[in-house]
Amino acid sequence: MNLEHICYGCFQEKPDGFPVCPHCGFNAEEEQPFLALPMGTLLNGRYMTGKVLGVGGFGITYLGYDLTLEIKVAVKEYMPSGLATRHSDKYSVALTGRGQEDYQNGMERFLEEARILAKLQNTPNIVSVQNYFKENNTAYFVMEYIDGMSLKAYVASQGGKIPYDQALTILMPVMQALTQVHALNLTHRDISPDNISITSKGESKLLDFGAARFSIGDEKSVSVILKHGYAPEEQYSSKGNQGPWTDVYAMGATLYRCVTGGLPPDSIMRVHNDTLKKPSELGVPLPPQVEQAIMKALAVKAEDRFSTMGAFIEGITGKTPASFHHRTMAVPSGQTAAGSDGKPGLWTRFRRSHIGVQITALVLCVAVLGLGVWGAVAGIGALTGGKAEPGSSDGPSGTPFDITVQEPEGVDDVALQDYAQEYLNITMGIPQGYAETESGSGAFASSDGSATLQVGFYDKAAGFPVYTLSDVEENAEKYVQYYIGLLESTNITKQEILGLGYRTIGSLNAYLIQFSATESGGTTMDFLAAFIECQNGFGCYNLIGSYPRGDKEAQAEIYAALDSFRANGPAGTIYQRFYDERIPFQFLYLEDKGEIVINVAGENQLEMSNSKIGLEIYSQYLSNAQNKETLLDAIANETTHTSGVELRGARWESKSGGIDWVVDGYTITEEEQIAYMDVYGGEFDDYVFLILVAAEAEDDLLDGLLLDVTNTIRPVK
Repeated sequence: MNLEHICYGCFQEKPDGFPVCPHCGFNAEEEQPFLALPMGTLLNGRYMTGKVLGVGGFGITYLGYDLTLEIKVAVKEYMPSGLATRHSDKYSVALTGRGQEDYQNGMERFLEEARILAKLQNTPNIVSVQNYFKENNTAYFVMEYIDGMSLKAYVASQGGKIPYDQALTILMPVMQALTQVHALNLTHRDISPDNISITSKGESKLLDFGAARFSIGDEKSVSVILKHGYAPEEQYSSKGNQGPWTDVYAMGATLYRCVTGGLPPDSIMRVHNDTLKKPSELGVPLPPQVEQAIMKALAVKAEDRFSTMGAFIEGITGKTPASFHHRTMAVPSGQTAAGSDGKPGLWTRFRRSHIGVQITALVLCVAVLGLGVWGAVAGIGALTGGKAEPGSSDGPSGTPFDITVQEPEGVDDVALQDYAQEYLNITMGIPQGYAETESGSGAFASSDGSATLQVGFYDKAAGFPVYTLSDVEENAEKYVQYYIGLLESTNITKQEILGLGYRTIGSLNAYLIQFSATESGGTTMDFLAAFIECQNGFGCYNLIGSYPRGDKEAQAEIYAALDSFRANGPAGTIYQRFYDERIPFQFLYLEDKGEIVINVAGENQLEMSNSKIGLEIYSQYLSNAQNKETLLDAIANETTHTSGVELRGARWESKSGGIDWVVDGYTITEEEQIAYMDVYGGEFDDYVFLILVAAEAEDDLLDGLLLDVTNTIRPVK
C-alpha cells in the first residue's frame, strides 16, 4: 500500500491529486471536527488514524488502519471535552483547568473499561477491543471496525419508524449482551440508536462505551453524560444513583423511538408534569405486555423501573408481566392540534379573539417601549494607524488583513479555575485570583483590578448584526470603536489595532482582534476581542480581555482563558438563533419543532407560532414603579374578570437561564374550545420580559415551539 496516496475514509489507494476518493467519496479537504487528530497520525507505531467516526463527551472515535494486520479498525481516544484540549502541536492533550485529578481518574477508568471490554471480545453483539495504550498524554483503545449502518440511519431509511417485531429482532441481542456487561458492574450510560450498529451481515452491535463507568465503588464521576430523550433523571446529576436501571431507561427510549418515530420528553421535564404518551395513544398498536414493559422501563423514578436488563427482557416477552400504571396528560376529547382541520392556526385564532386582543392591549398599556441602554454610545473618534493593507491571510478567502495575533509565551503554565454559565451553555477556565464582578454576569477582574475578562453572546450595540465570523471581519474597526467607547471613565487619546486574524479555539473557529488604548495620563491597555462561532455555525460568542501594556503574566492569563473556552450545547439538539435589530433581545429556538412563523410586530414586540403553539414576547425598560410582579398582577386582574378565563392554579416561580421568573397559568374556554396560556414575567439587566405562550394542549406549552424559552431568551445590548 502506498501511504502517500491513501484515502483516510476507506484506506484504499486513490489517484494522486484527487481530493475526493473514487471508492468511498470521502473528501480529504473537508475539515476534521472538534479536537480531532490530524488524519494520518501514527499511534503506538502501528495504527494510522483516518476520518472521525463519532464524537462523545469523553472521547473521539476514528477510523483507523492496523499496519501490522492490514485491516481497518476503530480507534477511540480519551478526550473529555470539559477537561481537556489539544496542544498547539495538534497531537498532545492539555488540561483546560485545575482538573488534573479528575482527568487522571477518568483516564484510568477509560483504560479499565478497555480491559474489561477486551474480556468481552467473544461476547456476541458487543464491539470487541483488540488493544489499548497511553500516548500524547492521553489513552487509546483499538476496537473492531463495524462495516454497516447505525440503527438511527436504518430507522430513518424506513420512514422514521419500524414495526415493533423488527425493532425487537435488532435490540433483543443487544439487551442480552448488556446483561453480561452489567454483571461486571459496568454501565453503558449512552445507549441510543446512533450507538447501535447493524452490520452488513445483519448482526446488531453495541458501540461506544465512552460514557461507561463502574456501577459499584465508583462515586467520582468526571462529568455528567447525557443524551436528551434517552437519559433518565439520575443522569442529570453527577451524584445521581446510576446502574443497570439507567441503561434500562435508555434502551426503553430507544425502543420507543424505533416504534413510534418520536422521542420521549426529556426525563427532567417529566418530573413534575409527565406528558409521556403510550405508543397506542400515538396510533402504534403493540402487544399489551410489550407496551407495558416499555412504559415501565421509561418510568421517571428509578425505583419504578425494571432494576435489571434481564427483568426488562422478561417483561417484553411476557414471562414476567410488567405491572405499572403510567400517568399521562390526556388531551380533551375532540380536541386536535391547531391547524390540522384546515381552520386558522392557533395563534391567529387566539389573536383574533376578544381575549387575545384584550391581553395584548393591556400589555401594551403597561409596557414602556423605549430606547435601548446602549443607544447613547456614539461619537467615538476615528482609529489611528495599525490597519494592514489587503494581502494574504491564513483565514478564509476574502480576509482583508495579513496581521495575525500571536499567542504569548507561558500560556500553558497558567493556573485556571473552572467556570460554567448555564444560559450560555459554555465552560471555560478563569485565571486564579480573578473574581466575578457580579454574580452570573460573566465579567471577571484580577485581584488588583488591572486585568479584566468578560464572556457573552455577540453585542448588538456595535451597530450591526453578527451571524458569522465574516460579519466580524468586515466590521473590525467598528468593534474597536465600540469597546473604546465603553471606557467612559477614561480619557482615551490614542487607539490602535495591533493585529487580527483567524484561529481555532477548542473545536470552534474564532476571529481575534487585538488593539490598544492610551489614556491622557499615559496608561496604555491592550485588549483582545475574540468572536467564537457557536457550534451550530450561527451566531458568535464574544470574549473580551484587557490587561496593562507590557504585563506578560496578565496577557498569558487572558490567552489561557481564551484557549480553555468550550461551547456545551445540548447533545443531539439543533438550534437556530433569532435576532432582529428592532427588538432588545435574542433567543434560540429548536429547528425540528415544525415550521415557525416569526413576526416582529413592534419595536419591542415579537410573535412566533407553529401548528401547536403561539408565542408573544414584550420587553420593557424598568422604572422604579414597575417590576415583573406588578405587570403580572395587572394582567391577572384584568383577565380573570373576563368570561371563560380562569387561573389554573397558584402563581409559581422558576429560576433558569440566570433569570428569576414568575408565571401565571390560565385555562381559556371560548365557544366550546379549550386553550391554555402561560404568562411569564422575568427581569434581567434593567429589562422586564413578558412572555405569553398559548396552546390547545397543556403539555404543548413548554414542548411545542421552544425547548425552554425561559432558558434561552437574553437581552441584546
